[in-house]
Amino acid sequence: MKVCFNTVKREFKIDKEKRTIVCILTTHEDFSTRLNKYGLFFGWEDDYHLFDNRIYKGIAKCSPNDEWNETYGKQLAEYRAEKMRQVDINNQIKNYINKTAKKLDNLYDYGMLKEPRKPRENER
Repeated sequence: MKVCFNTVKREFKIDKEKRTIVCILTTHEDFSTRLNKYGLFFGWEDDYHLFDNRIYKGIAKCSPNDEWNETYGKQLAEYRAEKMRQVDINNQIKNYINKTAKKLDNLYDYGMLKEPRKPRENER
């Protein structure tokens, strides 16, 4: 059985009079499952639903000088929405990694994690 990490719903709004096509991506991503797959998720409760119900909007406008092409307009609008989604995912993962590093630093500060001390030359 294959586990689905995310679901993306695509919706297009076409306005031929204004010569615009809007693509709306509504996402629900199971971020914890994705990180757990790669061994990066430690189970902190505030990180479980980082991508629940996010909405990204891509807009393609046809110039008055260009010929109307609905297929290309849909592709362009979807590309722009998907690009925004990927940038958001990358930023969220970077923030998660920084937050994890800060939590590990706190564990070192409070003495819960320790590193072995390398012996000095005169201690032998």
